[in-house]
Parts: sequence; structure tokens; C-alpha cells
Amino acid sequence: MGIDENEGASEQGGGFLQGRAFALIRVIVTAAIVAGLIFKLSPDELRDTAGDADPWMLLAATGLMIIVQGLVAVKWMLLLRARDVASPWPLLLRCYCVGNLLSTVLPTAVGGDVYRVYRMQREANARAADVTMSVLYERATGYGAMTCIGALGAAFHFDQPAIGLLALLGGVAAAALLAVLLPRMPFPAVRDDHFLRNLLAHRRELMAVYQAAVFSLLIQALYISTIALSGRALGIDVSWWYWAFATWVVALALLLPVTLGGLGVRESSYSALLGRAGAAAAQGAAAGFALAVLVTVANAAGLLAVEAYERIAGRRRLAQRLRAET
Repeated sequence: MGIDENEGASEQGGGFLQGRAFALIRVIVTAAIVAGLIFKLSPDELRDTAGDADPWMLLAATGLMIIVQGLVAVKWMLLLRARDVASPWPLLLRCYCVGNLLSTVLPTAVGGDVYRVYRMQREANARAADVTMSVLYERATGYGAMTCIGALGAAFHFDQPAIGLLALLGGVAAAALLAVLLPRMPFPAVRDDHFLRNLLAHRRELMAVYQAAVFSLLIQALYISTIALSGRALGIDVSWWYWAFATWVVALALLLPVTLGGLGVRESSYSALLGRAGAAAAQGAAAGFALAVLVTVANAAGLLAVEAYERIAGRRRLAQRLRAET
């Protein structure tokens, strides 16, 4: 019995040390990639690119990114409601924004999604399975939409408009067909405690996932437009379709948790991809840095808005209570 306990403690300690070691490796890799990128491009080149940026376009890109992040939060709310998770919007927005900010700075492979699940489960008194599946569906529909738009971008940019139009028409037809069939298709009748209920609770959730997938196409189109606008502010003149293709490739590269928040990988990927489209390497790297800043600023703004709202609401409640007492 004692040997088993020691072995268990060793395994836990090994897991902890392995986690710390992996985090340290990611910090080192991040620093190495960023330092190599700056050395390759030269700080002067990056500084000149940033200094020549159009501030009004960057401000417009910031506003558009705030809208995009708000729409993603709305999508997550719809998926939570499909699981009967009732969450006030300040809590939901705080969980979403803090989760994104943690994903930017934490040296972990799972980022802020674990925080979202933990905080929402605790504060909304919900099942972990329900919150987890809502986050997974939110992520999956986003990546699915990005893949569709990125593939269309590749078709239209690389002179294959017939393939792109065919895929576009096929996608519209498939979406319309699913809208008709999903409410009428037989739904598996399984008991409430069956594990399949954790994956897909009921038909209402199936419809919510479908709606989230369609909604994600709009969100991703706006997201790509935000990146394209910030790129134009930096002097990058490439087609929207190429931005869609490049952003899709970068999103796939960022799935590998090798750096903090994708720092270095994102900038190097944009530098290489946009360089093939005629942009300067420094412009591509600056676009990657700009994207990271835009996401951080948008989520920080959302978090500040929640804090301001709750402070104002708290003061109003206090004033109402004082008036009632007098």
C-alpha cells in the first residue's frame, strides 16, 4: 500500500515538474523566435513600418475587433443557453475576456478555455460537461468557418474562381438543406444519464450548433476584414481573399502550443505568407504583432466595460436601498 502511495506521489510530482518544464520550454522558444525575427528584420525596419502606419485605420481596426469579440461572446451565450446554462451577460463577458487575455500570456497548452469552464461552472452553478461542450462547440464552429473561408480565399486568389464559386454555391445549398432537415430528422432517444447526452444534449442544442456555425461565417469574415484593415494601415496591399487564405494558414499554425499565445509563430507566418504576395517581411511581421495587440486591446476594453457597468449598477442599487430605508 505504501509503495502505491509513493508511486502516486511520484507520478503527481513528475506531472507537475513536466508541466513546469513544458512551460519553461515555451517561454524559451517564444523568446528565441521573437529575438530571431527581430534580428532578421532589424529593429529599425520594424520601427519604420510601425511609424508609417495609418493611425485612423488602426483605430477603425480596433473598433472592428471589439465588435468581433463581442459577437463571439454572443455566440457562446447562445450555446450556453442551449444547455440551459443561465448566465448574466457581465459574468459571461468577463469569463470570455479574461480567458482570452490569459491565453495571450500564460505558458500553458490549454490557454484560457480552462478558466472559462471553471469560472462559468462555479459562478453559474452549471455542470462542467455543459460548459465544456459549449466552449468546444464555440471553438469548433469558429475553426470550421475559418477553414471554409480560407479555402475560398485560396480558390479565388490563386485564379480558380470556378472552383470557388462552385464551393460557395454548394455551401449555401448545404446550409439551406440542413436548415430544413435538422428540425425534422429523428433525434437519438437515449436515457438522460447516457454519455451521448454530454456530447449533444437534445435537438435544441443541435440547432444551436448549426446556427453558431452559420453565425461563425459572419464573425470570421469580419475578423479577416479586421486583419486586412490593419494590414492596409501598415501599407500592405493584398486582396481580401489572400488575407483569408493567410489567416487560415496562420490559425492552423497557432494550434501547435509551442509559444506564448502564438507569439513569434504568428508574426513569422504572416511575414512569410505576405512576403509571397509582394509585401515586405517587416510589414508581415508587423501585421502579426498588430493582430495580437488588437485582440488584447479588444478584450481588455470588454473587461473594463464590464467593470464599469457593475460599478455603476452597484451604486444604483445602493442608492435605491438608501432611498427605500429613508
